[in-house]
Amino acid sequence: MLRRATHRRGWSGWTLTAIMLALLFANPPAKAGGMDNGFGIMNGIYAAEGFGTNYYFGARYNHYFNKYRYFVEGNVGFSSLKSQVLENLAAFQVFKSEGLFTYEFLLGYDARPLGGLPYVVFGVAGLNQGGQSKFATVLGVGKLIPLAQFFDVKRFGLRYDIRDHIFKQQINDTGSFIAHNLVFSVGLQYYF
Repeated sequence: MLRRATHRRGWSGWTLTAIMLALLFANPPAKAGGMDNGFGIMNGIYAAEGFGTNYYFGARYNHYFNKYRYFVEGNVGFSSLKSQVLENLAAFQVFKSEGLFTYEFLLGYDARPLGGLPYVVFGVAGLNQGGQSKFATVLGVGKLIPLAQFFDVKRFGLRYDIRDHIFKQQINDTGSFIAHNLVFSVGLQYYF
């Protein structure tokens, strides 16, 4: 039986990824103050829906523009899907491995870069959960706190983030559902 190809209208994950990569690696003219880029390390917890919570660590790169109100970010993170609950209840292995690898391409907006309001981010993520690869939508909030506000250190800042990886999940031929994997992280940011 021949199938007719159908085309979906709208933004695909690949289109959004390409746009985010272009923004991430664009090289705008340097500003007088410099320090429009940031590199950071992060650690925290990754709460995979239905699998429990595990330690999470990674690295990120940011490019800031328009007086730090907007930024693009690319990051990678590593965690595990190890779950004591599943080990106790399930007589089978859900995934081929317990490893978790994530990468995100995000656009962020900070209405008050030096104020108390958190910034918001949205974008796309790639998840490799135990050998299964998926794309996810990412929504989140966080705050970058420059240490220059408190100490005589001009190129460092502390950062906290809360992210939600939203994607369709299916486990062992059961019905699919929308999963919300939450990421809570804190980290150190270096400006250059």
